[in-house]
Amino acid sequence: MFSKLTITATLVILIILAAGIYRFNLTSDDLYGEIEEEQVMFDDNVANEAMAEQPIKPQAGDVESATFVESESVANASEVMSKLFNLQTVNSFNVILPESAKPVELTHFIKINQIDFAIGDYQDGEVKGRVLLDYLRITPLNFDPALEPDTQSSAPIQDDPTVQIMPFVAPFIVTTQGSGAFWYLGFFNLDYEYKSLKHLNSVMLGDRIEIESIEPIYPFEAPYKLLVTYRDRAPNQPMSASPEIVKTLAVNVSETGIY
Repeated sequence: MFSKLTITATLVILIILAAGIYRFNLTSDDLYGEIEEEQVMFDDNVANEAMAEQPIKPQAGDVESATFVESESVANASEVMSKLFNLQTVNSFNVILPESAKPVELTHFIKINQIDFAIGDYQDGEVKGRVLLDYLRITPLNFDPALEPDTQSSAPIQDDPTVQIMPFVAPFIVTTQGSGAFWYLGFFNLDYEYKSLKHLNSVMLGDRIEIESIEPIYPFEAPYKLLVTYRDRAPNQPMSASPEIVKTLAVNVSETGIY
């Protein structure tokens, strides 16, 4: 009888030990699995954070990244100087108001009645208005008698890297809150070495006229002259009428300005 009790007790103890060993192993496996999963998640988070801290380099074909990098490198450059003269510079294209000597920065582009303008807004005291420069009529001037005379070029871009200073004339409009649109011919100096532009002075051409052409009078030698051809109205015609009368104006110009 005692032997049976001993055997029974031994079996019970063995069963309890086996169950405990199984539970311990199961719990250890589960716990290890959770730790491994947490470690994988942690490694992924660390890797993602590390990648986020690294600067993004544009890959081939990555248009958005490439555009961002390019835009950042010229963020402060003048859009007008870049388009007209292929110059990446923070120096702006300023037009001086003839009546007040106030500089007006040309900031963007617009097309009006099939004419392309570089445009800028201004406020001079209580007067608000716009300056619109007809940049396709930019006319470079060659004051060097040793060089062959050149005809007017419709391309306003100077690609010759040996030319450091480029004098040129360009027509522009000044508007106010009134109905007038006053055309002027401005004289400018473009300095390629310092990537800067200076407006020296201007002469008035007329109110709401239509410019036909601006050409140097050859031989282009001192005293230098330009011939401006434009359409205007008769003295008794209202300003609302279309300008139909062809007129010409001879303008004197030198290396220091226009008059």
